[in-house]
Formats: sequence, structure tokens, C-alpha cells
Amino acid sequence: MAKITASGKIERVPTQNVVGMIEGSDPALKSEMIVNSAHYDHVGVNPNAPGDDKIFNGADDDGSGTVAILAMAEALAKSPKKPKRSIVFLWVAGEEKGLLGSEYFAKFPTVPLKNVVTNINIDMIGRSRKADNTDSRDKDLAGENEMYVIGSNMMSSTLGKVTETVNKSYLNMTYNLKYDDPKDTNRFFFRSDHYNFAVNGIPAVFFFNGVHRDYHGVGDHPDKIDYVRMEKITRTIFLTMWELGDLKERPKVDRELPPELRQR
Repeated sequence: MAKITASGKIERVPTQNVVGMIEGSDPALKSEMIVNSAHYDHVGVNPNAPGDDKIFNGADDDGSGTVAILAMAEALAKSPKKPKRSIVFLWVAGEEKGLLGSEYFAKFPTVPLKNVVTNINIDMIGRSRKADNTDSRDKDLAGENEMYVIGSNMMSSTLGKVTETVNKSYLNMTYNLKYDDPKDTNRFFFRSDHYNFAVNGIPAVFFFNGVHRDYHGVGDHPDKIDYVRMEKITRTIFLTMWELGDLKERPKVDRELPPELRQR
């Protein structure tokens, strides 16, 4: 048996999550919370990337989700009316290194996890496939009036119903459930921060536009964002959050997370 010896270098880099909360309006329900999450990190700089551009901007992944919940927080802060439940806005770090920020939040929560009734996770909502786009690398990118929705029915029929009903009564985008499948070979359910809520018994829904030619590449630039569509989905998510915040009863966990989704 051959013996192989290798050496490596471990570099520790400090980072942090950013958390804000707007208190609910109902004295009895404001102790319960909806957590909106997005990751603000990306993959950084690669000196070995081909060409002159070595910076991975991450405008879609996940600059789009980061600014979406920032806009939602601003709108809610300015509103004279508030949902009955409190609303938490969570920007996590370390997602690209293994969902580290959301894992830390779950282990050392800023608010009691038992009081978190739902997680709404927004990761990559800025790009869309135009009708004339024939690039095979964009074949799984959502269309201009389409969004992939993952997890809404996995644990709570209430969450699934609210998510669907709000969309149909507002802008009626196409909610594609293609990846809302425990056997999804892409394993998208495991690949964003909602996962660390779901495995802790908290119903979660993940909004996602699908991968594209610039996924984890230097071409993920702000000028490629479909801002009209991004505003539409952000407004729809905002109303979904509000509806969940005003429910008389917290979304009931009436389905067990499928066994194949319990371990990454």
C-alpha cells in the first residue's frame, strides 16, 4: 500500500451575518417571526480565471436576493401598518463555502428558533431567459414571467397554499415546481440557506431563477439583471411574507421532511 503525504494551508477569514427585525403589530403574535434570508457573499477573485477579468461579481448570485430583502425591509419600515408577526431580515455570509452563515444562525440564533414560523429564502432572482435566447447554457433559466419555487409544500401545506394563492391573486407569475422534488438530481434543496431552517423543523420556501451561463463565473454582472422581472418577484415575495405574518395560526408542520433531504 502506497503512502501519500500532503500539506496544505488553512486560512481563517472572519465574517459576520447581518440581522434586522421589524416588530409585529399584534401583542399576542409579535413574538413569532418570519425570517427572510439571502446570502451576501460570493466566490471572490480567481487569479487563474481566463482573460483579464478575475473578479466574480455575483450580481445574480446573490446580489439579487441581497437587495431584494433590503428593499423589502425599507418598504416595511416606511409602511405605517405592520404585519401582526415580527419580520426578520437576515443577510448571511459563507453560503458559498457550505451554507456556513445560516448554519451558524441555526446553532446560535439571534431570536429563538421555536418562534420562527417560516423562512423565505431568496437566492438568484435577477436573471431570466429571453424568448430569443438559444444558448444551451441557459436552457434551465426561468423565463421572463417565471420563477422556480422549491420547498413550499415539503413540510407545510399552509405555506404551499399561501405561496400559490398570493401569486395568483397578484401578478400571477408562473411558479415552476420542477425542482421541488426530493429526488432532484441537481440537489437544489441542499444548496441554499433555507436548508438550515428546514432541517430544524421550520417550513421554508426558496425562490430561484435557475442556473445560467454566468453561474459562478466572471460574467455575473449587474448589466445582465432583468430588473423589471426582479421587481415583480420581489413584490410578490413581499406580499407572501405579509400574508404569512397575518395568519391567525402559524403554518402547521403537517408533513415530515423527506428522509433523503435530512442530511446533505
